[in-house]
Amino acid sequence: MSTSLTGSWSGSVRRGRIVPALAMLSLAIPCAVFAQDPNLVDQGRFDISMGQRVTGTETFAIRRQGEGYMAVGRMQLEREDTWLRSAEFGLRTDGAFAPVRFESRALGRPMRSLVLTRTGTRLRITTSNDEGERMTELLAKPNQVLLGAGIAQHYYFVVRRIEASGGAATGLVAILPGGGREEPVTVDSVGDVEVNVGGMPRAARRYGLDAGGTKHRVWAAPADGRILKVEIPDRGWTSVRRTNN
Repeated sequence: MSTSLTGSWSGSVRRGRIVPALAMLSLAIPCAVFAQDPNLVDQGRFDISMGQRVTGTETFAIRRQGEGYMAVGRMQLEREDTWLRSAEFGLRTDGAFAPVRFESRALGRPMRSLVLTRTGTRLRITTSNDEGERMTELLAKPNQVLLGAGIAQHYYFVVRRIEASGGAATGLVAILPGGGREEPVTVDSVGDVEVNVGGMPRAARRYGLDAGGTKHRVWAAPADGRILKVEIPDRGWTSVRRTNN
């Protein structure tokens, strides 16, 4: 089983497409199979909250792909007892954690998809929905990271970029694909703390970030940068890692 699914992953990358079938197949692999993969960086699940209420989950996997990385995931959000939104997404980066390609697709109606591709010195963002298609272009830069709205796994690449720069992240820029824009990122603080994850204290490194005036708080495992918790206080959004992963 692991051979065929790994082949599907690699073949999808060679064809330039990430999301269709890829997120669904790769996330179905048992943890025992993932543990045998030396290229696996991280995998697990986050519980998403708005305010004080858990409203959904993000299931994800991140793995090395050549010199870069591949991250795939599935998100489900709910209100009361009714599923409102389900989406799958995938991000491919280069070795410096800058985005090469990103795809997201809402499952069901209303239909919505987004594709970001880097070609030469340009980033092209194409958004499609029931009303048509819109395209935006940005200048590709080596200091960019990608932050998909409400996607906790993407902060792994932000943290890795900050650590690679000695904690300063001077000149770091976040691509916000849903809005078709970019925002400068500054690091307000970095410190070693404990964070409560599933009722248990975990050692963490806390990053206080500002992206275009919006505050982001990120807690990551000090040893390897695995994301434990993310908050955007102004939006009341929190994503916390499940304790069993």
